[in-house]
Order: sequence, then C-alpha cells, then structure tokens
Amino acid sequence: MQSLARERAADIGIPVEVIAVDVQGIHADTDQFDTIVMTFTLCSIDDPVAALREMARVLKPSGRLLFCEHGLAPDSSVERWQHRLTPFWKPIAGGCHLDRDIPALIREGGFAIDELSEAYLPGPRPMSYVYSGVAQQIA
Repeated sequence: MQSLARERAADIGIPVEVIAVDVQGIHADTDQFDTIVMTFTLCSIDDPVAALREMARVLKPSGRLLFCEHGLAPDSSVERWQHRLTPFWKPIAGGCHLDRDIPALIREGGFAIDELSEAYLPGPRPMSYVYSGVAQQIA
C-alpha cells in the first residue's frame, strides 16, 4: 500500500511524505508535519494509543489529523456481533479488531476531535461501521 501511495502522491504535484508507524514509533522529528492522514489503520495496530501519541508528537501544534477508520458500531446487536467475531476475524484479517472505539482511542492518544461523521458503509454491518473526521492535538 505504501508504494501505491507514493506513486499517487508523486502524481498530484504537492509535497507528500509517506511514513509508516512501526514498533519504534515514527522516524521523524517532533512538530514536523502539517497534516497526517490515517485510513483504516487503528484496527490492526497492537497499541493504537501509542501510535496516536507518536502522530501527535510529529504533528505541528497547528496541524490536523484526518481520519477514516472502521470500528465499534452504536447498535447493540451489531456491537455484540463485533465482539463475538473479532477473535476469529483477527487472524484472517491482519490483526484487525472490529470492535475498537475509534473516537475514544483518538482522544486517549492526545487529540481533540473537531469534526466527526459516522455511518455504515455498504457491506456486512459488523465490518462496515466507519468514523471519519478531523482532530487536532491537545496542547
């Protein structure tokens, strides 16, 4: 995915730096980036709060975190299925947790959410509840 992202970034004519988060963190200076785009990432990271704290570290104080993540649905029947399916889903889906509370993780990671949209995408409801929005690091 990173190589495809780099190819597409090269075609748009604005500077884009594609960096992955690994167990050692983000290999970048503090306050380096204006914007971080995070899509369908938090479900499979072992320690999503630590990853978000690293994103907050490298984001400039005026910077923004743009996110689109699937996670815990608000409907209790869907939520129950997400909790039931996650142990079976994780091994076949790259460690993906269907039942993570994305807004809570983002806040715990050091961000305040400025804009938040929630909706089901087409597909099986336990796998398709999506949060998208904009957040800024807490000063």
